[in-house]
Amino acid sequence: MEVQIGKMILYGILSTLFYIVVPLVLFEILEYYNVMTFETSFIIAIIIFGIIGVVISMLRNLFPSDTPANRWIAFGATIYSGIYLFYMFGGFTPGVSLGTYRIDLPMIQVLLGLQLIAWLFLASSGVRALQYFVEAFELRKKKKYTVTDRKFKLSMIFKVLGTIMSLGIAGYFGSLVYSGMNLDFDLGTFYPGIDTQGTPDPSDDTLVNITVSFDVDNQGIYAIYDIKMDFYMYNITAVPEVLIGESLNNDFGTIHSFNSQPNNEATVVFLVPILNATASTTDVEFKISFSTLYAGIFVDLNISFEFNLIP
Repeated sequence: MEVQIGKMILYGILSTLFYIVVPLVLFEILEYYNVMTFETSFIIAIIIFGIIGVVISMLRNLFPSDTPANRWIAFGATIYSGIYLFYMFGGFTPGVSLGTYRIDLPMIQVLLGLQLIAWLFLASSGVRALQYFVEAFELRKKKKYTVTDRKFKLSMIFKVLGTIMSLGIAGYFGSLVYSGMNLDFDLGTFYPGIDTQGTPDPSDDTLVNITVSFDVDNQGIYAIYDIKMDFYMYNITAVPEVLIGESLNNDFGTIHSFNSQPNNEATVVFLVPILNATASTTDVEFKISFSTLYAGIFVDLNISFEFNLIP
């Protein structure tokens, strides 16, 4: 059987780019700009997965594409690439809604559960692998397995399905980008709640809560499901910092596509009443924990910022 050393080397180089170089360069860029962080164990696993993938890809292209040996190796290589992508997008995180990826910005931290994407890639690889599986039998037995009187090959069905799934996944990614660019969260005004003690004298007034208003605007094509938010306020003047107020388990339901939900409110109740205006000012950190399901992706968003609170 004729072997193709030159083609094998060429595809070895291309698969090295796909499996190792491009992911590592992308990870490095994201970490350099403090967008995402990746654990060392994850990076090492990607390198190991990549080396195995390169070897399998080279073996696949060692034989001509019209031979059973090529199709059998292509079958294994396609399944392996699906497992590789499944791992990359957090598919091997059992019982956990959140995946591998964490976005870190100065005031925002985001955890993304990308298991849906992982399963889409795995399913697409499985369909394409079935194409090569059937082709291997067709070439081995010199027989075309047909499904109609017009001699439409069985392997062609899986090829068409695989192409449709790949186009669907590409469309899904495009819709995610479009929808993400049309989401807006606007934190509005803080309304102080003050206990005046029933007297006109401000020296005995006590700050007992703060009501936070915010707007959510969803002009994307996916609904934002099951929005849950927690609010925390910390006294960072104290060492160590002290939790002074909170509002937990706020459920804001679902915001459908091309809709807005303005004038949402949540009241942060102080665990210990803040003293009156004659007391010294306090530097506080306000934190918002936001969780939802968007386009099949679990999102856990944390926003924090500091300001000066004058009781």
